[in-house]
Amino acid sequence: MADRSFQVFHRALHPEWFAVRAHERLEAGPWQADVRIVEGGHAVVFGHEGVRLTEVLGVRGNALPLEGLLLNSPIRHERSTVLRPGGRIVYQVCLEVEQVDPEVFRHLCEETTLDASRGRLFHAFPAANRMSPRPLSQIRVERLAGGLSLQTFHSFPEELAIFRSQSLIEVTPAD
Repeated sequence: MADRSFQVFHRALHPEWFAVRAHERLEAGPWQADVRIVEGGHAVVFGHEGVRLTEVLGVRGNALPLEGLLLNSPIRHERSTVLRPGGRIVYQVCLEVEQVDPEVFRHLCEETTLDASRGRLFHAFPAANRMSPRPLSQIRVERLAGGLSLQTFHSFPEELAIFRSQSLIEVTPAD
């Protein structure tokens, strides 16, 4: 997981920056979101009245532009953050990474694959070899009256690591 970072930008990032594997566009009233599973993680762009917020789990050192970077966190331990990037958007996230033994890792991956149901973006990447589990990415998206809730799951078989995040993006009421 040392080669991954979690970033949040106060702007939209164009999808051409990413190798997209699954995509869903959501709209509810005054906000819209593009949720993507990308090579090595995910990218979510949330917009409301001209304000854009982008959450990215990706490879560290990849050439994303630094303009608008609000958070750049290596993936090493649990972390919680609250951001208010302007306008009426409030963003909260909790991250965790867990290394587990091989049997638990396989069980978690099997459960995630079986749970790849409606309301979830899911992608199984090619395995590094035929004996190892496939890296998996899943995003559960829940529309809320004032925003969006995201729960992500990413498996990294080479490291027997599971990355999970929970994000809440809300539009606060106008004064």
